[in-house]
Amino acid sequence: MRAVESGSQTISVIKTAALLIAALVPFCAGGCVRNPVTGEREFHAISEKAELNLGRETQKAIVKEYGQYLNPSVQAYINEVGQKIVAVCDRPGVSYEFIVLDTPLVNAFAVPGCVFITRGILELIDDEAELAGVIGHEVGHITGYHAVKLIQKSYGYGFLATFAAIAGTIYSPTLRDGKEYAAYYETLYRGIGIVTAGFLTGYGRDFELEADRTGLKYAILAGYDPDAIISFFKRMRLLEEDEALGIAVFLRTHPPTNDRIKQIKRILSVDEDAKKMKRKEREPARKIAALLKSTTVQFQDHFERYQEVVKSIPKVEADPSGVIKNGKYENSRVRVKLETPRGWKMERAYGKSLVSFFSADGKAQGELQYTRVQADPVVKAEETASFAGTHGSTTALTSAQWADAVEKTLRFQKRTGREVTYPAGPSYVGTYVGPDRMGRPAFYKMLFVLRGVGEGHYDGLLLSCAAPEDTYLDYLVDFELIMKSLSWTAK
Repeated sequence: MRAVESGSQTISVIKTAALLIAALVPFCAGGCVRNPVTGEREFHAISEKAELNLGRETQKAIVKEYGQYLNPSVQAYINEVGQKIVAVCDRPGVSYEFIVLDTPLVNAFAVPGCVFITRGILELIDDEAELAGVIGHEVGHITGYHAVKLIQKSYGYGFLATFAAIAGTIYSPTLRDGKEYAAYYETLYRGIGIVTAGFLTGYGRDFELEADRTGLKYAILAGYDPDAIISFFKRMRLLEEDEALGIAVFLRTHPPTNDRIKQIKRILSVDEDAKKMKRKEREPARKIAALLKSTTVQFQDHFERYQEVVKSIPKVEADPSGVIKNGKYENSRVRVKLETPRGWKMERAYGKSLVSFFSADGKAQGELQYTRVQADPVVKAEETASFAGTHGSTTALTSAQWADAVEKTLRFQKRTGREVTYPAGPSYVGTYVGPDRMGRPAFYKMLFVLRGVGEGHYDGLLLSCAAPEDTYLDYLVDFELIMKSLSWTAK
């Protein structure tokens, strides 16, 4: 680490200490809140304002990655069902948004103040009651403060104090010094990274099961048939082995489907002895039992209405040219092949990625991205490199120059980099330090391969592998095998 002058260091320490003290004062005075879902008192190191600001910033990141499905009638319908759930939820004072993501990925996810539903999961849902159960589950993540708890679990309270102060002023930063401004955004995006990662990693078994209980309660209170939750879970269980549906992410981010079905059945068994239930299930079971026994409540599924809406949505097919089999990935459209070592698992990816992969212990991970590149937005192949230049170049752009342009957009610290020749072609390999999907420190090894396709246009492959700092060396051989397995056939 580069040395700093004593005076500057002292000022920095004073500013940091002041920031921590200012952030911690309100925590000591009112950081203990009652969780409206569990009824228990909890210490929250992040204010509601900071929580919702974080949600808004995370929402932008997810929409940028997957795209929003812009259909006014569908959006109005999803919002209508969502607001029915909000009307009976435990935090009705929060402003909730409901967004349909333009992806065939089968998933649903919530960040503070916003629920995401993908086009893929809408195609699998059968009626409005099932939709209400899915939305109720996601709203349950928000009412139960699961994003706050996830951040608090991931970091110590020193970081949380800094993050809370920063997140509380996302829209009006006052940091003037360049280094402090960079630290501001580094801290903010570590928090955003944790919550955004939840879209692909989930909130964890306990929180997911709690959200199931909460979502069931909300759906019933909103007048929806409770049996729809079980029918949805059973359909998901039947489709678990259908790789073409891209359902693996949904299943990986939630507890085993059989466990979820058993919990719902226990709660819906009105006459079952409460002593046989788990403690966390008893209170919601009592409330639900009272509703189910009421003769005045009319439960609906609105099957016909849902089918009319969902049939108006054009079906989005997953890329049929990408095939995963026995640890090997092959894409005939892009003409690439990739192989992982024994024990690693591959999964279909969406957004900017073609495929993702994970080590057997889940600690190491990676993905392969494909992109089209134009010469102007990246570094030119000239004697004096320029960024975002406006004049053309007759010299071909190299993988190293593309890597240099990409590095400028990453919030990573570069360690090493060199030009190499791999089976995929002339390449550039760089190593970096940065946050993983959960916002934890990780080491990255990235392979950049660029190939010209004519008239200043290029195809680019970016293969990245990452592992936690303390175990990175254990995976270096695997990372090298993966990168050497990448082949790219010319068109």
